[in-house]
Amino acid sequence: MLLLVFITGAWVLWQLLVRCSVDGKGRLRLPPSPSGWVPVLGHLWRLSPTQPFLTLDKWAKELGDVFTLHFGSEQVIVLSRQRVLREAFVKDGENFSGRPTLFVHESCWGKGSVISDGPRNAFLRRHLLTLLRARSRGIDSVQDMVTEEIGRMDVYIEGLMREQSLGGNMAELCLEDTVFYVVGNVLTRLVLGRSYPHGSVEFRETAGWLDDTTRLMEQTKALTFLPWLRLLPGAGRSGYRQMKEQATKVQSMMRADIQQRRRTGEYRDLQKNDLTSAFLRQIDEAGENGDLFSEEVLVRLITEMFFAGIQTECNTFGWAFLFFLFNPDVQQECREHIQEAPLLWAEKQRLPYLEATIAEIQRLANIAPFSMPHRNFRETTLDGYRIPAGSTIFMNLYTTLMDPSVFEHPSQFRPARFLSSSGGLDRAMMAAALPYGLGSRMCMGETIARLELFSVIGHLLRRYSFEKVPSETYSLEQRMELTIHPQKYCIRVRKL
Repeated sequence: MLLLVFITGAWVLWQLLVRCSVDGKGRLRLPPSPSGWVPVLGHLWRLSPTQPFLTLDKWAKELGDVFTLHFGSEQVIVLSRQRVLREAFVKDGENFSGRPTLFVHESCWGKGSVISDGPRNAFLRRHLLTLLRARSRGIDSVQDMVTEEIGRMDVYIEGLMREQSLGGNMAELCLEDTVFYVVGNVLTRLVLGRSYPHGSVEFRETAGWLDDTTRLMEQTKALTFLPWLRLLPGAGRSGYRQMKEQATKVQSMMRADIQQRRRTGEYRDLQKNDLTSAFLRQIDEAGENGDLFSEEVLVRLITEMFFAGIQTECNTFGWAFLFFLFNPDVQQECREHIQEAPLLWAEKQRLPYLEATIAEIQRLANIAPFSMPHRNFRETTLDGYRIPAGSTIFMNLYTTLMDPSVFEHPSQFRPARFLSSSGGLDRAMMAAALPYGLGSRMCMGETIARLELFSVIGHLLRRYSFEKVPSETYSLEQRMELTIHPQKYCIRVRKL
């Protein structure tokens, strides 16, 4: 009798599982969706306007590590936590290496290397990496550039100390804006072969298009999934028009630089090893058969590299010193650990606490909580759910990096979580941080970005102390526009 009850119960349970996991055609079901879908908008209306990452985090806790959203008519599959992300972007990385159509970006700016996919894109990315490596002549050369720019930053900061006359070798400044010149000049030297003085108004005005574009991308973000809004009166239409005008202006500026090089022929000099000159030489070599190598492709590449390479890095520096203001004990401990060892990327293994601190800054800042959206080329399965070919895939890094099963007390700033019991780096924990994404579409500038963070943060902590300005208000609240960025703040810098 008991055996019959057990068999009957097992059969009922199996039927329930089958009914829940397959559709009417016998296929695996799509991942579950939250309630609140409405026609036209889908689930868009349910997202927090300033903290959408918290909305997705809530749904991940309710629905599991794989779930479905509908943004307008677009089906979006959201993947969360280490296990699922690695299954998709590492084990099946080629399949998940695509990019969905991003209406505003493609219709205004065109396709470069970041938002395109397929064999042409893979070839272009490989070639771009080769050019970057050749330009930098190895990581030592990039280290030299960063070290030189740090020296120029010191001159600028200490000039402010004399000008402000606050006493005690002290100045009050926006550190994010100050570090902008280090990050911007390193990238400008790599890509264009020139640099600007720190504090340069010309550089700030030239790079002002970055802030303008960020503002317009925030204003037009709904058009990504609701492109028809550009046809209606209101912010969507005006924002889209302004974005097209902005793209035309910026790309004309990049094009003028390229045409100037063409007129002078300076790019033919093999000593000119910046990326732009090297790419122009490649265009000449390819001739009429070089459909991948054209001036228009180069214009889009330069634009993408500046946009992706400056804003996110400066945001990270902004969060870094905000965390140091709220955690002066970590600031001091980090300073004590770096007093003797050289602040060189090649020697980073001698400074595990500094590396751990930077990893914790990037984890807790979580500036790109969804990374860039992906697309899968072929139908596949994840966690027992069907993922149709051509789905838009979101990498839910916020939930992943705030997972308490991996990061104990995840909301606390604790660099020691990345250290082993012997004081060295815990490699498994470091691999879980994912600050530059995962898989074949990871950030191409990862090594340069990590070197800059290591060198600049280490140098600043060794040379200066950082305090709150009494009249300033500081907040660790995370609010998202294009990225999660800290509010602008002024910091008191004192030379040690």
